[in-house]
Amino acid sequence: MLIDYSVQNFASFNSTQELSLISSTTTQELCDLENVHEVNKFGIKGVLQSAAIFGSNGSGKTNFVNSLKVLKNLVLGSLDSISESSINYVIPFILKKDSSDIPTEFEVSFIAEGNLYRYGISIINGEIEEEWLYWNKTARETMLFHRVKQSVNYNQRSFSEANFFVKKEEDTWTIEKTKPHVPFLSVLSQFDGERSSVVTRWFEKLNIISGIREVGFKRFTIALFEKNSAFKLWALEILKSLQIEDINIVENEKGFSLPVPQNAIDDKDLNDAFSKLKGYLDKNSFKEKSIEIVKKTFDGELLSLPLGMESEGTRKLIYLLGPLYDVIKNNEILVVDEFDNKFHTLLSKFIIQLYNKHNFGGSQLILTCHDTNLLTNELFRRDQIWFVEKNDNHESQIFSLVEYKEHYTRKEKSYSRDYLLGKYGAIPLFSSIAELGELLNG
Repeated sequence: MLIDYSVQNFASFNSTQELSLISSTTTQELCDLENVHEVNKFGIKGVLQSAAIFGSNGSGKTNFVNSLKVLKNLVLGSLDSISESSINYVIPFILKKDSSDIPTEFEVSFIAEGNLYRYGISIINGEIEEEWLYWNKTARETMLFHRVKQSVNYNQRSFSEANFFVKKEEDTWTIEKTKPHVPFLSVLSQFDGERSSVVTRWFEKLNIISGIREVGFKRFTIALFEKNSAFKLWALEILKSLQIEDINIVENEKGFSLPVPQNAIDDKDLNDAFSKLKGYLDKNSFKEKSIEIVKKTFDGELLSLPLGMESEGTRKLIYLLGPLYDVIKNNEILVVDEFDNKFHTLLSKFIIQLYNKHNFGGSQLILTCHDTNLLTNELFRRDQIWFVEKNDNHESQIFSLVEYKEHYTRKEKSYSRDYLLGKYGAIPLFSSIAELGELLNG
């Protein structure tokens, strides 16, 4: 479970900004019982099972999600390759004189396999400045390792997996077999380090998708429908409300054709290669799987239709069911950027309530949203609602509704009115239609 996450000097974030999923003890909403996972350990009473981040276009919501994705790729991408590709996606806040005046820094705390871990990494000019890993078995945090450039201090008792990857020079331990742009954690995990592997396994359970493009999870859901009968039964119970009786997976041949050049190709080798490729594509076809939905006709017969005939919202819902089911069943984390894109308000509410209803384990759902109708205590506690806005220096800042103490005793179910009035900040660029009209009409 994710406990908290902070980022500094990345994209539109300059100063350190933190998202905490530790539940507040002062929040008493209608959805209390189903939105908090009890921990009662490490000094933590409860952890939120979901959170929603609101903000205007360009406020930095996607940048916040991308920062988490970059951290994940830094840790896991280094397991597959020793290239610098992962660290190249670390883009600092550039709207200042010196974008390297402070390091780009990511830190995440989470509970995994019964212990609390805190992992962080600090980067300047494409190289790792610092990297650290701490853990907590009961109530006191203990260092496992702390790296400063290529020097490292580590716990020889609790983190003996580092023994074969360091050498001592006078009073300093130096890292071996690890390049300046590669996380030490990733190297140790490649060699099945006990604690480092726990951390990388947690990152593998961190799923980040975009609600604008279904490409990232469409194939996953199709495969789940085809291979997992339990998932299909679960999904069909939900889809009955959309008058969908069944789901069929069909396989279609997909051909590829090359454009014909208007002029003859003078280069003989290039012409031969083009001809061979064209001949191969003409003889071979590729199979692509897709979903067909089964509906009942007026006279009671079942009719199979391409999913493309449904609305974009229905298609997105069906594809999103796969990741939702997967994280609930496997106690994983799902982060959905632009969650409410293509969804009617009622459909967005339905999905959030569906997740809350079925999530009995340690899974978590983090969403970025625009729809202010979701700002209601029937869906979220105040500590689950977060806002992102930019200050006068174009720096994105993230803050929780809990910070607005005047709403502790609020009786209304919705916070959207006050949000649109600007009481929480993070409002659209134009505070009124009249103001927008004045700008458009000069």
